[in-house]
Amino acid sequence: MQNRELVEAQAVSERERRKYLTLFERLPLPAVVLDRSGVVREANEAAAAVFGCSATEQLCNRSVYRMLDAEARSRVHAYLAAPPSVTEEGSATEIPLHVGRPHDGAYLSYSAHLARLPACSEEDGRVHMLLVDRHSDDRQEREGRCRQMLSDSTSTLIHAFDLTGNLIFANRAASAYLEGAETLSVEQRRAFDGLLGSRALDIEVLIAGKPISNQGSYAAAPEDRRSFLIQKFPLRDDSGKIFAVGGTSTDVSTLMAGQSDLYAAFSLAKDLANRDSLTGLANRPGFVERLRGALAGLDPAGKGLALGFLDIDAFKDINDGMGHEIGDAILSAFARRLEDTMGERACLGRFGGDEFLFFIADSTPEEAERLLQRTLGDIRSPYEVAGTKVLLTCSAGLSHAPRDATRAEDLLRAADMALYSAKSNGRDRISHFRESLRFTSERRLQVFSALRKALCEDSFRLVFQPKFDISDRRRIVGAEALLRWRDPQLGEVSPAEFVPLAEANGLHNALDLRVLKLFARQQGEWVRRGLRLPVSVNLSARSLQSTELVPSVLALLDYHDIPPELLLLEITETGLMTCASEAPRNLARLADAGVRISIDDFGTGYSSLAYLQKLRPSELKIDRSFIAQLDARDEASERIVRAMLALAESLQLSTVAEGIETEDQLAWLVENGCEFGQGFLVSPGLEIPAFEALLSE
Repeated sequence: MQNRELVEAQAVSERERRKYLTLFERLPLPAVVLDRSGVVREANEAAAAVFGCSATEQLCNRSVYRMLDAEARSRVHAYLAAPPSVTEEGSATEIPLHVGRPHDGAYLSYSAHLARLPACSEEDGRVHMLLVDRHSDDRQEREGRCRQMLSDSTSTLIHAFDLTGNLIFANRAASAYLEGAETLSVEQRRAFDGLLGSRALDIEVLIAGKPISNQGSYAAAPEDRRSFLIQKFPLRDDSGKIFAVGGTSTDVSTLMAGQSDLYAAFSLAKDLANRDSLTGLANRPGFVERLRGALAGLDPAGKGLALGFLDIDAFKDINDGMGHEIGDAILSAFARRLEDTMGERACLGRFGGDEFLFFIADSTPEEAERLLQRTLGDIRSPYEVAGTKVLLTCSAGLSHAPRDATRAEDLLRAADMALYSAKSNGRDRISHFRESLRFTSERRLQVFSALRKALCEDSFRLVFQPKFDISDRRRIVGAEALLRWRDPQLGEVSPAEFVPLAEANGLHNALDLRVLKLFARQQGEWVRRGLRLPVSVNLSARSLQSTELVPSVLALLDYHDIPPELLLLEITETGLMTCASEAPRNLARLADAGVRISIDDFGTGYSSLAYLQKLRPSELKIDRSFIAQLDARDEASERIVRAMLALAESLQLSTVAEGIETEDQLAWLVENGCEFGQGFLVSPGLEIPAFEALLSE
């Protein structure tokens, strides 16, 4: 039994020895076992490769000292020679060392981890040495030290700003100008815009995603103003995401001083006279000068010249919502996209504000439109500003020489007319000049001039379209006041023509005030005669943003002794959602005073239930486009109208169907529970005597 137990124990010991020997030999890190004299007694294949041996047998029985640098030899010897009591068994000590390469004599960097092995009778004092490669760490350390030395030694200012505009890094040269400061807030940095670049320049880099250069000047003392070339560039992490804006500022005062004062003044004056300071494109005079030169040099047998007029849609909302600083940065980024997409063939300019120009010589209108379509596609890509994505669309008008005009001014006017047509037809589109637009433009000017005069002379009147009970068309329950205008020269002018002109030219407040005064005068008279009939008045969404609206409405009601519930203010669904936050507050104040609110053209916009709940409207008016489809038994339209009726019923709102013209439409609405209606089936808008006669029937 003792012999059997001894054999089994020996087998277990052999298996354990082979297991740990295999682990040692297959270990990916170089490992050797040294005796107290520094002689290699065991080594794995990785160690043999490090020490330049083709096999482990060639490394064994060699002194490790011959393969190490002097400092490492001293440290390894100190560890091996130390008594066991000093270096505990199993505890590891790390020693930096360099291993010499036999083929070229160069040394490689490693960290040696030394640990004393358990004592044995013949192997007492042996030490296990594990080598860890330090090449990459050393290289990174050298590179970091090199970068730091370059940053500290250069006279160029190096700086970086985070996405919110705060200074997060400044090298020694930059800190000297900043009086030792290494960080600056957005407010503090404004004093150093001429030295480090402005916040707007940083935003332009973030939007464009590429380096941008600019010039600046800074005076550390009143008598020492220096000129700097400022270069900004995005800093990206490993995933490619921008996390900061880096920059350099190079003092170029000496180079600038090398030019003659006269030449510098002439160049500056010429550049300022012909170049837009924000975008760097040609300004209006500079562009027109180039356009005249291109027209003069046109080949009569060639394709001609295409001129484009571009306008960013609803750019005022960006300026109002995000501030002019970001607006300017977006304009600059917009100009860069135009340059990148249109290339060198197009001459670009900024007309002013958010309007841009371009012309392409030797081009047909079709070629210019194809290039412009690609450009508008690029423009629709989001502009990202400090984590916020801004989507832009653009309207464009095209004219062509010699087809539309031969003079620069006439060609510009033709493109401007085409641009107006594009904006009037929904924006985000391209329109070509047509001869009919010239008449439209002249008509628009005539109507606008007459409109201003009419507002001063009180040339407007109201007609009233009855609002009737769907179940009994003879019962009139209210009316909608519709504005009409007859001009002595132009005749009857449609509201579809003069109302958009008033809104586009800032006359909407005056026009809406005129409507309210006409309503109050007539409603006051009816109330005094004992006729209490609710009347709807349409208001522009822009007028609802005025702080004077609420006091004006309440003053008119009070002056004419009109109960507030006899006034319904109508605002279109789309207008409500596009106006500023002041409009819902004004409507809520009017509702609190007893004035009723009506949502017009419901179903054509994108209002939310939250808005309906907040505004507390009294009625929803279903747009005539849905009512017109009821004759065709269009199932989709019928389902939509039923959904609107159900929504109104659940919110306890009255429903009014607009544009009822046939008996079939009326029958369908009666069957599906609509309450009130308007339309030519009962009556169009009537002059006051005719409307009163209808009420008396």
